[in-house]
Amino acid sequence: MIYENIKLGQKQLIENIKILLYKKDSNIFNIIDFEDDRIYQEPLLFAYFNDKKSNNLNLYTILYGYMNFDAQKKGISVESDEYGRVYLPNIGWLMTNENTQKLKLYKDKNSKIKLLYKGFICEYKLESIEKIDNTNIEYLKYPIPLLKQYYYDVDNNLINVEIERISIKHLKNVTRALNLIKQFAPKHFDLIVLATKKIVVFNVDTTLRNSFATLSAHGISFSNAYQKEYNEVFFIDDIAHQTGHVVFNALTYDLPNFIKIDPNTILESLELGNNITETRNIQVVFHALYTYYTTFICLNACIDAEVFDAKRKHEALGRLYFYIRKCYQDLSLVETANIDNELIGLKDIFTERGLEIYFEIKNKFDLIRVKWIEILKVFNMSNQPYNFTYFKFVELNPLDENNN
Repeated sequence: MIYENIKLGQKQLIENIKILLYKKDSNIFNIIDFEDDRIYQEPLLFAYFNDKKSNNLNLYTILYGYMNFDAQKKGISVESDEYGRVYLPNIGWLMTNENTQKLKLYKDKNSKIKLLYKGFICEYKLESIEKIDNTNIEYLKYPIPLLKQYYYDVDNNLINVEIERISIKHLKNVTRALNLIKQFAPKHFDLIVLATKKIVVFNVDTTLRNSFATLSAHGISFSNAYQKEYNEVFFIDDIAHQTGHVVFNALTYDLPNFIKIDPNTILESLELGNNITETRNIQVVFHALYTYYTTFICLNACIDAEVFDAKRKHEALGRLYFYIRKCYQDLSLVETANIDNELIGLKDIFTERGLEIYFEIKNKFDLIRVKWIEILKVFNMSNQPYNFTYFKFVELNPLDENNN
């Protein structure tokens, strides 16, 4: 059921992008293949159509790698970023010495890309698209100007995030994590690749912002690797979580088919520290529940497969317990929800399709809790902040290598 609903959501998203492209340029399908769904799942197209400042310069840069050869020979205008890079989806990165400059880009008769700056040949180095080994998911190792609109803090102020250095540091961890999910949770991996096209690893203080997950850049999973200790266990957890947002956005794209009440109905207000308060509505809580579900699937599968050494297993178990507790709290929030001080039932909150997803999540929670609770209940989680932090976990739960 979930797989088919995700496919339906993706189809609706694709159709919407096609309509938006046609409205922008009624001749657009003369230069790109109307039937090639890869094009219409390009996350930067979602970002483009959700950016008030977008212009045709951005659009044809996004589409260039998907254009037919005649259109590529004719060429387009592009603009390099502050580091002299031009990113072409489906092709790669053109690395130039011309920072923040408009350039002419075209292919010659031998299909070689040429760049012109002020009418003269501009030298460049091509760095091809980097796919994570054994997957078709792209690793975005440099910042992209069009995505900067989503890097904002809790007060909606744009912030700088570090991407290049942290991406290099964690490529092996991301690769191992994604391949472990593929090997030991293959059905869930199929859902991930159905909706997720690119991964961004970034580094920013979580007091500024915890996550950049957004339907406005659908198809991109954003992981904040801000703790120095992060390893493949974190990425199994966080890839499951962040791609869970992407999958859930596709799954519930037509939200009224899943939630009956106003999705902005507030269920909880959280104090995150530093005078930061986060309000959580039914849509946010439903999202969160689904990400706990995806994290249960992936962590449980890897623990069962005995792929971790003692320390990493200890961390994985700690993370599992952390999410069991969170999931329990959010299930309780939903099941004790009230509007105007009146308790409302699940059938008042969710449609039949929504209830199917809700009970899938709840059933997985029950299975994981029953399976692991005797081992996990000895853990003391009292010093854990909003995000699981292993070095704090070890302070109260030292590793006994004889028992883990």
